[in-house]
Amino acid sequence: MQKDEIIARLREKGFRITKQRELLIDIILEENHSCCKEIYVLAHKKDPGIGTATVYRTVTALEQIGALERKTAFQLCGRERESRIYCLVEMEDDTTVELDDTAMERIIGKGLAGCGYSEGKGIKNIRIMQSK
Repeated sequence: MQKDEIIARLREKGFRITKQRELLIDIILEENHSCCKEIYVLAHKKDPGIGTATVYRTVTALEQIGALERKTAFQLCGRERESRIYCLVEMEDDTTVELDDTAMERIIGKGLAGCGYSEGKGIKNIRIMQSK
């Protein structure tokens, strides 16, 4: 779904189109995001006045109009994307580092070797799991 169609649908449902809401739509259109906090961090860098409540309200509005669906990461409906695996690391100073699968494997391999876990063996597979 394109930005102009999203804005038209929001207006049809009675939502106001503010500069902050447009900024959030632009950020979401750029790529998939894993959570509202990730969207907030990116938006806050561009507009320090934006709050988490605005992010959550906008995401909810986009879900209501069918422009956004909640999966493992937010993904725009009707838009094909290249599948990729990445990790977004948020640092203490609020900067973020995005690591693709190659960088993650390299860093994890060095960490395992440095801590004595790999004993010279290469990595066959990496699974990132979340406990319940």
